[in-house]
Amino acid sequence: MVELLTAKVPLGVSACLADCPVRYNGKRFDALSSLGRERGDFSITPVCPECMAGFGVPREPIHLTGSGQEVLAGTAKVENRFGRDVTAAVIAGSQACVEALDRAGVRVVILKERSPSCGLFAAKVGRSRRREALGSGVFGAMLAEKGFFLIPDTAFNSPLTWWDWRRRMHAWLWLSDRPIASNGDLTSAWHVIKFVLQETGRATADEVGRALAALPKRASAEELEALRARMLELLKVPTTRQRAMSYLWKTYSHASKKGTLDGIDMHELTVRSPEVQRNVTTIAEEMIGLERISFENDLLFGTSPVIYRESRRVRMRDEALGKSDD
Repeated sequence: MVELLTAKVPLGVSACLADCPVRYNGKRFDALSSLGRERGDFSITPVCPECMAGFGVPREPIHLTGSGQEVLAGTAKVENRFGRDVTAAVIAGSQACVEALDRAGVRVVILKERSPSCGLFAAKVGRSRRREALGSGVFGAMLAEKGFFLIPDTAFNSPLTWWDWRRRMHAWLWLSDRPIASNGDLTSAWHVIKFVLQETGRATADEVGRALAALPKRASAEELEALRARMLELLKVPTTRQRAMSYLWKTYSHASKKGTLDGIDMHELTVRSPEVQRNVTTIAEEMIGLERISFENDLLFGTSPVIYRESRRVRMRDEALGKSDD
């Protein structure tokens, strides 16, 4: 059966992405409008480390002399336009935002890419707009060190990339909260999420599978948690368009051959083979359609093993499937 999350996901977000005019020049982005009705699935906490650093709006732009990781390690600095060292203030502002997110129960954060504070994969370094570091901004690096699930705002570039980040986020939250007291508990969790891990990185997923099989009969809590941590890190790895299509077809074909879909309302869903060329919007529609069928019929499909649905809808589904306690 499909695994479900029924509580709204507490979501941290760079405030400038949440239509807050907090950028250095007072501008803002309404990136979250891309969520549409799905925005109601989240409890959103906007944060801005540069505002919390005390810089105000508008303010002098800042730049890094190295990656955010290097700033936190003390081997690089943050400077403003005039060369003033503002490293301590940016670190303090970032820490204040982390504390606010902790109070809100946030473990997932969407960050403004290329920002010297919030950037995740390609923070700008130096004064040139064309220079980028293979690393995070200061706040992004701090969140990564503390183990948050981090999503770049480029996740909204297409429906397919957002679908991928969302389904891995749900699986990450589910696995993080799942009680793991024995080998069997971890093995059961592995069988739920392994399909996603194989899709995003087959070789590393196979290594985890072998490590799980090689655990002693009664593994210690430390051994179990170490392997869970590896799985959680792998869930942070994005897929590609081709892999998504291939594994969608693999999942659908397997269910069809087993007869799992016999007699089920498919809502006119058409799932095409990877050889059929289509755009990312169409692929995402197929993925989301399979999630709907998965939920309505309590079926586990490996491409989206964990799905969010509010409690009211779960009760309605269970009544329709004859699972009511009445």
